[in-house]
Amino acid sequence: MKSFLLNSDYKPIIQWGKLPKNVYFQGAIPGGMHLACSPSDNIVIVDIDKKLGKNGFEHIPLHIFKELESSFYYNTKSGGAHCFIKYTGNKILKNMSTEKGIDLRIAAKGTNCGGYVRWQGNIRPEECLHLIKESSKDLNVWLENLFSNKINQNEL
Repeated sequence: MKSFLLNSDYKPIIQWGKLPKNVYFQGAIPGGMHLACSPSDNIVIVDIDKKLGKNGFEHIPLHIFKELESSFYYNTKSGGAHCFIKYTGNKILKNMSTEKGIDLRIAAKGTNCGGYVRWQGNIRPEECLHLIKESSKDLNVWLENLFSNKINQNEL
C-alpha cells in the first residue's frame, strides 16, 4: 500500500498514481489536509457508503459482511466502512463505484492508476498490513460478480 496527502477538497496534492508502493506519508498531517491510502498488489479496499440516500450495507449478504469485518476495516465518518482484503481470486477486478453504494479500490495495474480512499483509521496504513486477511472463495465470487469483467488474469 501507499499513503499520501489530500487537500481540503479531498484531491491528491501529488501524482499519486506514480508513487511507488510501500511509500507512506510520515509525520503530522498539516491543517486542512487529509491522509489517503491506495492499495497495492492483490490488496483491495471495499468502500461501503452510507450517505446520499445509499446504504451499501443493505446489498451485502451477511456471511460476506462477516468476512469483510474479520479482516482489517474501520468505520467512516459518514457511517460507511472501508474493508481491506487480500484478493485471492483470478479475475481482473475493476476500480469502480456501483449504484448500490459499494465501491472497489484496487492497486494500479498497467494504465489503470488504481484507486484510493481517505484514510480514517486509528492507526497508520503501514501498521495494518498484518491485519489484512485473504479472501475466501465465496468473497471472491461476490467481488467478481460486482467488479469483474469476467476475464481470468492468466488468460492475458
